[in-house]
Amino acid sequence: MKLKKVLIIRLNAMGDVILTLPVVMAVKNSYPDAVVDFATRKAYAPLFDQFPAVDTVFAFDTSMRELIKALRAQKYDTVIDLQKNPRSIILTASINPKNVVSYPKRRFTRELIVRQSMLRLDAGHTVDAYLKALKRLKISPVSRRPRVELQPEIAKFGEEFIKNAGFTGKIIGLCPGSKHEEKKWPRYQELAELLIKDSNTGAIVFNGPADEFDPNLNIASDRVVAAQKLGIEKIAGIMSRCDLVVTNDSGLMHLAVALSVPVVAIFGPTHPSLGFSPLGDWDKIICDNVKCSPCSLHGEKKCKMPRKYCFENITPARIKNEIDKLLYAKHPSPIL
Repeated sequence: MKLKKVLIIRLNAMGDVILTLPVVMAVKNSYPDAVVDFATRKAYAPLFDQFPAVDTVFAFDTSMRELIKALRAQKYDTVIDLQKNPRSIILTASINPKNVVSYPKRRFTRELIVRQSMLRLDAGHTVDAYLKALKRLKISPVSRRPRVELQPEIAKFGEEFIKNAGFTGKIIGLCPGSKHEEKKWPRYQELAELLIKDSNTGAIVFNGPADEFDPNLNIASDRVVAAQKLGIEKIAGIMSRCDLVVTNDSGLMHLAVALSVPVVAIFGPTHPSLGFSPLGDWDKIICDNVKCSPCSLHGEKKCKMPRKYCFENITPARIKNEIDKLLYAKHPSPIL
């Protein structure tokens, strides 16, 4: 089977979209002359400008009618459905390609991990599940880690942002936000205050459009700078200049990994066993494996415990210690 025109579908969310990049890399590596397009939501389309293996991105906002019309005209021979929900199935059927492959969603295993957390099951990583979609096409993986290659103008934007901030020493990115409130570790302000006690360290606070925390974490210091109201591509440009990023379980965690920036990832209501842990060799996962975690698949449910035990022992001092160990240790070679 020779692929000539391929459409990959992942409509949301940001982290999931980023985790599809190893699939794009594998397809393009096996069929360098094939057209490889991507269908996603409009908010994530700029990401693919930093990923040259994708030829064209077809994006939609709310209505899919125009998207379907545009995709039908492309006459794809193959669709790789990495969403696998009713919307993506309808979209694929509307295109009517010769070949359709999808991935194992592991929904039962993931639900069992949440409902019977004491069993300590593991659903396997989402990237590996996505790559399994390629078996029927006899395509081998190139890498498990997503990789973003910044365009020169975006790299320059990040460089200028750092220059204007006046940072000259270590730069720590802080990502206090997340789509779901319960996943937000509540002590980023204390961590930032601890970090800037070192006069050689600055912090950049990344703010998404829906984040409600103070852009500077209520810290009046020229060494805590907000990166706010920016598109995903500009966030990537700035984040690429950080020495390390501290995140919740969020899309920005996966973006940092794709930029080869070391990550300290804080997991509370969700758990790495659900399939979304960071994939960099020098990343550090902070997760206390309390009995009540994970309590939901995506961190969408309110905590029902007397206290939030999953975050209780994750202190700023503990995170700072992990940051220091990563910053001043020799980084191993990247994973393949």
